[in-house]
Amino acid sequence: VAYVESTPSDAMFAELKERRLACFSFYDVVLDFALMDAFADLEHPPSTITSVLANRWLTDGFKETALNTAVWSMLKAKRSLVQTNGFMHHFYNVMSTLSPILAWGFLGPSRSLRGQCAVFKEQLLHLMRDMFSLTTVRYSSVEALSEDVLESTKLTFQQLVEHFQASMASH
Repeated sequence: VAYVESTPSDAMFAELKERRLACFSFYDVVLDFALMDAFADLEHPPSTITSVLANRWLTDGFKETALNTAVWSMLKAKRSLVQTNGFMHHFYNVMSTLSPILAWGFLGPSRSLRGQCAVFKEQLLHLMRDMFSLTTVRYSSVEALSEDVLESTKLTFQQLVEHFQASMASH
């Protein structure tokens, strides 16, 4: 957060433009660039990862460690290819914390956790569809569009909170 607050947006956008980002917005950076790319990567993990995770002889703890190491190594390699103190360097630092958790949630052996991750993904996809739906948001003015997107976002996150709270209460 400190990096984003202290760095001119032009500098960050210039770096992200190299990654084919059309706009420097929450949707483009967080939802599309970060989460959608992560979801796409998780749909087709490397065969080495799927082999380890499918091995019945390995403990879940070993599988989780192997997955975390693989994800962390991949992000470290990516981080080494970007500017030392640029947006992407900071982005990969954040992703090195989030990605192993998401990877374990989507790919690990726990059906319950996979179900929770699937709900999270589906809700975000639903929110993104709503943002571009002519029946959900009004494109009549910037103010109307902003209000509708904000309401859809609040509703989605409220539904996620309620779902996860109910899930925690039942366990």
